[in-house]
Amino acid sequence: MTLSERIKHTRQQQKISQKELAERANINLKSLSRYEVGTTIPPANLLADIAKVLGVSTDYLIMGENSEIQDLDLYNKFTAIQAIEGDSKKMILSFLEMAIRDAQAKQAYS
Repeated sequence: MTLSERIKHTRQQQKISQKELAERANINLKSLSRYEVGTTIPPANLLADIAKVLGVSTDYLIMGENSEIQDLDLYNKFTAIQAIEGDSKKMILSFLEMAIRDAQAKQAYS
């Protein structure tokens, strides 16, 4: 999938119209249409605005499924955890491991 296809696909998955995305990202509707068709590539600052509105990283829009964390909220939380040190970080990581095990067990038995 190309950058333009990922912008359009992600927008459609979020059930956001082109007009709404353009308004929320503060970009011209015709420009957004060109980005989605692939006739032009958005400049970095506008790509960041589009990604923010769509709730994904710019890495995801540029590189696609191969990016490590696509969910921007999750990415921001992991970035914050990286900055924490000592026992607080150990406690957070232990909690995450427990929550992941619990979620996986529920999925396995549902």
